[in-house]
Amino acid sequence: MRLLFRPRDTKYLGEGTLPFGNFEDTMEWQPITKCLEMGAEQFPDKAMFKIANNNGEVSESYTYKETNQWANRVANGLKDDFGVNKGDKVGMYMLNCSEYVASIIAIHKIGGVQVPINKDEKGERLAYVINYSEMGTLIVDPGSLSFLEEIAGDLENLKIIFMTGDPNDVPSDIGGIKTLPFSTAFDGASSENTGVEVTTHDMERCMFTSGTTGMPKGVARDHGGILMTVRAYLQQQGVRSEDVLMSILSLGHANAQVMCLFSAMGSGATAVFFTRFSASSFWKWAAGCGATGVNMLGAVAEYLWAAEPSEWDKKHKIRIMLGSPAPRNLQEFQERFGVRVIDGYGSTEMGMVLWKDPEDHRPGSSGFPMDGYYAELRDPEDITKVLRPFWDPYENPTPPDDAKGLLYIKPLVPHTTLNEYFKDERRTREAFDDDGFFNSDDLFARGIDGRYYFAGRFSRIRVSGENVDPIAVQDVAVQYEALQEAVAVGIRLPNVSDDEIKLNVTLKAGAEFDPVEFSHWMAEKVMVAMVPRFIEVYEDGFPVTATQKIKVAEIKEITDKTWDRNKAGIKFSARK
Repeated sequence: MRLLFRPRDTKYLGEGTLPFGNFEDTMEWQPITKCLEMGAEQFPDKAMFKIANNNGEVSESYTYKETNQWANRVANGLKDDFGVNKGDKVGMYMLNCSEYVASIIAIHKIGGVQVPINKDEKGERLAYVINYSEMGTLIVDPGSLSFLEEIAGDLENLKIIFMTGDPNDVPSDIGGIKTLPFSTAFDGASSENTGVEVTTHDMERCMFTSGTTGMPKGVARDHGGILMTVRAYLQQQGVRSEDVLMSILSLGHANAQVMCLFSAMGSGATAVFFTRFSASSFWKWAAGCGATGVNMLGAVAEYLWAAEPSEWDKKHKIRIMLGSPAPRNLQEFQERFGVRVIDGYGSTEMGMVLWKDPEDHRPGSSGFPMDGYYAELRDPEDITKVLRPFWDPYENPTPPDDAKGLLYIKPLVPHTTLNEYFKDERRTREAFDDDGFFNSDDLFARGIDGRYYFAGRFSRIRVSGENVDPIAVQDVAVQYEALQEAVAVGIRLPNVSDDEIKLNVTLKAGAEFDPVEFSHWMAEKVMVAMVPRFIEVYEDGFPVTATQKIKVAEIKEITDKTWDRNKAGIKFSARK
């Protein structure tokens, strides 16, 4: 299939070229590491990736030649000395570091299947991912040691562990599992390309999604999925060879890998990885590393906006940012920081399905479907019924309820999206209908302008017999003067059949908050079922994962800081 690579306004393009083409012909796709190998020949001394230390200072830099040779040594060592074959699962459980990058590339080069593990996993869930994925090899950092020691006795298939850091500090085994220093284990291996035949139809990853309940599910995808997203990223974000792509997200997540590392690799650009996110230092770090592009997930945009203004707010080279979602105060955000923010919608299973064009300045939408996907909205009450667009967002910015539907996605290019939920036929079968459409479980409205507007998650909470949309609750709540952010969740109390709403909030700088006053204000705005029973203020921001997504399970907890409206004796009656 030939995909259209759309031209961009030059003001949204980076400097340089696309030395490996624009990936528009899917019949010519090769694994993304071929771009690294070509880069090592064409511009061997150019920086491929850099790593910043915990203070945000770039402390390591690797050229295309050095990166390729290092990855080759790891790949050949895994293959020849430790018996890792094509199709074998190799896990990675660590913070962002240069060894993480080399490992990802090495696994690609031998046709292995990477299993990146969320750095915040521990205990039973960590053991589950390691065992369920059937990995025989695991690469970790020193900070992972205590978490592995805790579960070592429960690990079933793991044969060897490689640990980064000082080789003198690496134990000979962890719970009886052979452990070797990553820094010396591959010294004798060849630095030449492996010669293993890998195609875009081969399985590339088994990435476990961090579900809020139950155990994570493994999303199995092929190498073609990388090319699909890289092609779109270069097109939509205008990335070219002289760009510097920055990521403050974990390499255990698809965003940092595909839309930073692999997009830099596919365009001959440079990637820079940070070990953590800091709202107060973000722009200073961006200036220091020369970043021209960066991605935001979850609450990152809100944290950046809430940070105190500084001299670095515009003292950087960032041209364009991908926001998922874009900040609510988009225009003000762009003006304050001197950037263009592009919204989009994607998932671990499907990749980036919807993307806004940088030339499109109409606020609020997630853009249009990307080439390679067909999207449609279906009636949530009758999923056999496809919704016909009738809502005009120019006349009414708020879509009516009957314009909102479940987003169903049909991939048009084989080997680019979810193959299966690993070893889970039932969940795989439930995810797709008989015509190959994937149910996103997200609600959108499609305007007669053709754009898609995110309308919330389909899964709702039920309070006093009423179906309540948590997105609607938090959208009203943030209108309260003192609130910076609000996240509503449903919690089920013991021996109660319905849910209660817990509203989790952060405050604007210097603001005071009275939950009693807020509750009365809220009751004036919405039906009683939407007034939260529980409220908790997070003074230091919401707890977040490695990908800057809010830890939903954690904010669902009732703590000693949680205010209870019932205990305060405040009750509201529905109109009778």
